Amino acid sequence: MNHLFSYIERTVLHPGITLNEQYEAFDEVTQLGLAGLTVSPFWVKKFRREMGAEHPASLATVVGYPYGYQRTEAKQTEVEWALKDGARDIEVVLNTSALFSPASTWVKIEFAKLVALIHAQEAFFTVVLESALLDNDQLKQMVKLATDSGADFLKNATGAVPGDFSLDRALHFRRLAPSSVGVKIVADGATVPEMEQLVAAGVERLALGHPIQS
Repeated sequence: MNHLFSYIERTVLHPGITLNEQYEAFDEVTQLGLAGLTVSPFWVKKFRREMGAEHPASLATVVGYPYGYQRTEAKQTEVEWALKDGARDIEVVLNTSALFSPASTWVKIEFAKLVALIHAQEAFFTVVLESALLDNDQLKQMVKLATDSGADFLKNATGAVPGDFSLDRALHFRRLAPSSVGVKIVADGATVPEMEQLVAAGVERLALGHPIQS
């Protein structure tokens, strides 16, 4: 799967992750030339130091992980610290709790506040949509809202909600997203041919939470 390495982002977000496992993922990113490394906010500063300023891979972290229902003010603080610590891609989890309530208009306001902070530091703004929780109309609505807000990438899942990989759902997510925004797909459980189909369909990033080397 060497030809896929430049599309793969290694994610190390599960709550039982050890420091050694994170270093193993970092070594994979460096040795295999992967696209990026996604760590929890607690570890951003450490891995920014390890990567240095010239490392070609992107260092990402999450905000509002895993369910997105924190107050916007808390997410703003998370964003500020993540940027200060050296993250260059901020993955913000959609507040589905607000979406499913009369407060749904707040989602648009929240995106507007966060994208301003992120783009001011010339970092990437990724919106994470837990697409398995959304019906098709809601998914279309949130894809449009995130795109209109200035998202650089849309991601189809957090990886924290249990569920099997579905190529059909992943390709549907790619089709819903306009060409002006990048797409990240959580590809744990996908076969190499399925990942090749995703890349051929225009998916820019494949997020893998498991080691590539064995």
